[in-house]
Amino acid sequence: MSITASLSKPINVPEQLDPRAARYRALAGALLSSLRSKGLTMNFTTPPTRNILLGAATLLCCTLVPQAQAADASPAADETTVTLGLGMGVTPRYMGANRYRPLVLPMLSIQHGALFADTTRGVGLQFQSDSGFGASAAINYDMGRKEKDSTTGAGGDELRGMGDINGATVADFTLSQQLLDWLSVNGEAELRMAGEHRGNRYRFGLEGILLHTSRDTLSLAIDAHAGDSRYNQTFFGVTQAQSQRSIYSKYTADAGIYAYSAALNWQHTFDAHWSTLASLTLTQYADQASDSPLVRRETAGLGLFAINYTF
Repeated sequence: MSITASLSKPINVPEQLDPRAARYRALAGALLSSLRSKGLTMNFTTPPTRNILLGAATLLCCTLVPQAQAADASPAADETTVTLGLGMGVTPRYMGANRYRPLVLPMLSIQHGALFADTTRGVGLQFQSDSGFGASAAINYDMGRKEKDSTTGAGGDELRGMGDINGATVADFTLSQQLLDWLSVNGEAELRMAGEHRGNRYRFGLEGILLHTSRDTLSLAIDAHAGDSRYNQTFFGVTQAQSQRSIYSKYTADAGIYAYSAALNWQHTFDAHWSTLASLTLTQYADQASDSPLVRRETAGLGLFAINYTF
């Protein structure tokens, strides 16, 4: 995949390609410094890691700036949008679990031009061109998984003896292209940057708009989820040591697809400030995950209802 190939070595993009490249590179550096000062990163200033992230962010900016110039020049580009929300629902206790837990999800989203800070997507940059091509680069945090029941994250008592999977700082890159008025293709790469050595996760899929009116939007997203060998082994594999401490037999997971999912989302807008979102996601574990002894149910569901207020 081109997105991973571009990250295999430091990327040096000449700043003279666009006069705003230096500004975006400085913004990316400021985001990293802010996260590091809050203790959210580990070894984040090592030259290979820092150059990869800064180079990728700069490349995205330089590629899309010509298409975003008109939007940046508009008055709306200087506006700051703040959205507060609260989501409630149910979710599996961990990937492959046959038990569920209640989900309470406070939401905060701040956007200023191409910059955003989001409790779901992290902190980063995003662009959308008139041709339907979009891209984003963000820093986020994966909470990992506990070997006991947890009210705030993934984990289950069935995992005792497997050990905790600690949190990890990740770089999240997304690309999307609108194919038709109602259909788009998209991809995501979530790359581990620091913390737990949990590997990298990827997603590829299609999103279709089933209904769109002035107040309602109904969409369907179909995705394939994949991981490298370290990611799949971390979340679905069982080492010899883990097998001796737990009730599970040894299992080795390789790189590849571990699940397919379909998500139905309905967004309703009441006025300029209030809106709601209802979401139902079905996940089918397959390939690298279906034979794992940790997967107690191959088909899982997630339901979420959220209410949002935009200032």
